[in-house]
Amino acid sequence: MSGPLHLVLAEITAGTPTLTEISRRTGLTLDVVHAAIDHLVRAGRITSTQLSLGCPTGGCGTCSSSGGCSLPAAVGRRRPGLVSLSLTQRVA
Repeated sequence: MSGPLHLVLAEITAGTPTLTEISRRTGLTLDVVHAAIDHLVRAGRITSTQLSLGCPTGGCGTCSSSGGCSLPAAVGRRRPGLVSLSLTQRVA
């Protein structure tokens, strides 16, 4: 039987799109998947890239609201963004 790190890495390699799907496919809890991802990033096996989401810090200037962005904080720029995970290219 494979350990959690191997299972999570195999799912990332296979292109599984979300951590929830990785959890479902491997039978690991979401907490274990998160811990495995954190470990794999620290070990340099995968890279994690924050994707832009919401308004830029200074605002985008396109809101019709004169007071700036009208999105609540839970929907706006202060919420955690999406993350893209990818395998790290190893140098031989």
